[in-house]
Amino acid sequence: MEFKATSSMNLLVTIVVLLVTSFVTARPITVIETAPAPSPSEDFQVQKCARGLGETCGDSLFHYVFGAGKHVSKDCCTRLLNVGKECHDLLTTVTIRLEHFPEEEATEIRQKNDKVWGLCEKVGQTTD
Repeated sequence: MEFKATSSMNLLVTIVVLLVTSFVTARPITVIETAPAPSPSEDFQVQKCARGLGETCGDSLFHYVFGAGKHVSKDCCTRLLNVGKECHDLLTTVTIRLEHFPEEEATEIRQKNDKVWGLCEKVGQTTD
């Protein structure tokens, strides 16, 4: 009786190994190039900067810099100025790096990054 159980178990293990092997070898291998993760100190700084902006203003600024956003409120401009240009640039730089933007697009993003900073600094809000 014990022999049959061991024999059945060996057969089951063999079938599972064959199924897994055929599944793994049948799937195409996809290589995904990933950007290096921020260093622990950079990651800490990114989190600190993001907390300073808050979720609503962070979303608003992200949409302006990386999307089609046309307005950043006075409150969000104040928050941006309070976290500082270094934080603003860091958040943009890390996002560009992690999202693998082509250099031409990254240049445009950096220009929008500087534009929103300048408008917030000058008039306290953006209204493109």
